[in-house]
Order: sequence, then C-alpha cells, then structure tokens
Amino acid sequence: MIRVHYSMAVCVVPLVVVTLLLYASNNPQPNRIQFPLDSMRFAGFTLRPPTQTRPYLRVGPVGYEGLGSVLMHFKQSIILSLALQSSLHLAFTDVLDHRYSSSEIYNRNAPADARTLYLGKTCRIQDYITHDERDALTRGWCNGEGWAVERLERVREGISDCTGIFDLESWKDELVQDLNGCIISWVRSRLIPHLTFSPLPYSSFSPPHFARPISVGIHIRWGDMFAPPGTPILAHNFYGSFNFPEIIRVLTDLRAYAGPTGIALTIAMEDANRRVLALLNETEYTLLNSPHAKALDDLIALSQNDVLLLGESSFGALVHLIAPRGLTLVKGDGKFGKFANTSGFGRHVVFMSDYTPADLRLLQVPVEH
Repeated sequence: MIRVHYSMAVCVVPLVVVTLLLYASNNPQPNRIQFPLDSMRFAGFTLRPPTQTRPYLRVGPVGYEGLGSVLMHFKQSIILSLALQSSLHLAFTDVLDHRYSSSEIYNRNAPADARTLYLGKTCRIQDYITHDERDALTRGWCNGEGWAVERLERVREGISDCTGIFDLESWKDELVQDLNGCIISWVRSRLIPHLTFSPLPYSSFSPPHFARPISVGIHIRWGDMFAPPGTPILAHNFYGSFNFPEIIRVLTDLRAYAGPTGIALTIAMEDANRRVLALLNETEYTLLNSPHAKALDDLIALSQNDVLLLGESSFGALVHLIAPRGLTLVKGDGKFGKFANTSGFGRHVVFMSDYTPADLRLLQVPVEH
C-alpha cells in the first residue's frame, strides 16, 4: 500500500510537499509540477514510470478520529478520485490514542497497480478546482447533474498527461455527513474487498420458516453511557445509539417473527459495562469489545448480521455501509442524511420514527432499485 511510516511522517512528507509548493511557485506552468526523478523509495512506495491506475494523494492529515468519523473529512477526495478515474491514497497515517491509524486501514486494499507514483508530471487539484467549488461540484457529480459531470470530465481531460494528483485540502475545512450512497462501493472495496457472508435465505412459507437463527447486531455507543448523575440508564436518551427500551422492544418483535429458530445476538460496546448490559436482560450474546487496535475487526464482525440496530453515529453508518443483504433499523429520522441512498447492496433501511413490527418482513423482500 502507499503508506507513510510513522517515523518518516514528520520529515519526509513535509519535505516533498514543500518542494512541490516551492517548485509550483516558480514554475511557469503552475498546474503541473515536474521532478527529475526516475526511481527512488519514498515512505513505502516506489517512484517509477506510471502504471495503470493513477494515484490521487491526499496530502496532509485527514483528522485524528475513528474509522467512521474520519471518513467525513475526506469524502470529497474519494468522489474526486472516482470522477478523475484515479486511486485515492491517504498520505498521512496519524496514530490515534486508540493505537491504530484510520488512514492506514483505508489504504490497505488500494489497487496494487496504483502503488507506484511517477513524479515526472504531477497535478495539484487545487489548480483546477477551488475550495469554494468542491462541495457543490462533488454533490452535483454524485447526483448525476450534467453540469458537474461535464465540469469534472473537462478536468479529467485537462490532467490526462499527469501521472499523479495531489490534494492539499485541509481536513478542518471538510465535514460531509451525507453522500454515503455515493461512496459505498469505494468503502466496501477498501474495508471488505474479499469478505463473503451468507445472508438469511428467503423463505417461501408464510409465516417464514428460517433454516437458522436471525443474526442481530447492536451498537451501543460508549459515549452514550455518560448520563447526568442519578439518571437511570433505562430512561436515558442516547445520542448515537438505540435507547434500551427501543432495543428491548425490537428484540421482542424479532423473537416473535423468527419463531422456533430464534435470534443470535451480537452487541458491540467499547469499554463495555456488564452492569449496564445486564439491564437488557439478555443472557446469551456475543460481546464485541476488542482492544482499540482491533477496531476494524469489531466493525466488520458487527456489520455481518441480518438485522442491525444502529444510531446515526458515524461508526453506525459505517457498519451499515459494509453490511450484507438484510435490514438496518436506525434510531432517529434520517435528518443527517448518513443512510440516504445506501441500499445498493441489498440492505433495507428503516428509521425508528417509522418502524412497525411488519417491517421485519423486509428480510424476505429484495430491495427495489
């Protein structure tokens, strides 16, 4: 993968970026930066003549948050790289207090033929698309608006002879909560490129006869446990995950729908509190509470369930994006747009503001496109 080793992130990347910017300032053609380099090693990837897929390098940090939250700070780069038929790489691998690097994880499964960057001719995307244009342009492209598609096609043609693209956008200037439907394929290709899951087989019987238990995954956001002193957890309104009474209600509905085969329950809760979990009165479940360095493992394990109970947190939205065919129940009403247009891989979305037990029948109904 294209990766900046931690020991080199401070010295090597700024050196290249500074060189890039100084050269551009003196270059009579500032849109194109030329380096007299043929082959060398740079922080884990080789600078050689171009390969099939052109690298799109997001230069600079993309934030210091977890896998879900950090995604909001580089969605525009994902979209631009897709529109320009290039492969996005996150150049900085900032290590979190949680002892893992979000950007390194998103780089792991980048296309092999894009791990080579030839700095004979490189382009700076800011010379073609201004900061003020980015939001409307990426939204327009995702929505299939003709003006945006044509504009980015002209940019693509204009940089056709550039072997690499540098994006100098600051993560502090980008916060995109929605547009997940536009990037879902990219996210799945980076996080679960080879994962297979056997979804619940459709049943021709009414009521349905299931060959195995319905698997159910619940995310309880650790921050939601912080309630004012004396506040009963059962009465506490969670921000980024289901309230406990809602969980109990849906699990009751699921057991009634599943029949004799029942359900298989998985709960993901960082820094899990067994006394809090005991309030659910569930005696058999799988608890996902791995060390922080195993965050991706828990994310994937939670996603691989027939039914998901999620809040509108960024982590919850990311779990849904990589989930297989099935049903996601979301606390809230969708006002943040995180789950909009995200059923492309066969997963239904129902918000709890609209939920009825009849919605569980969607497990046996393909998504209509």
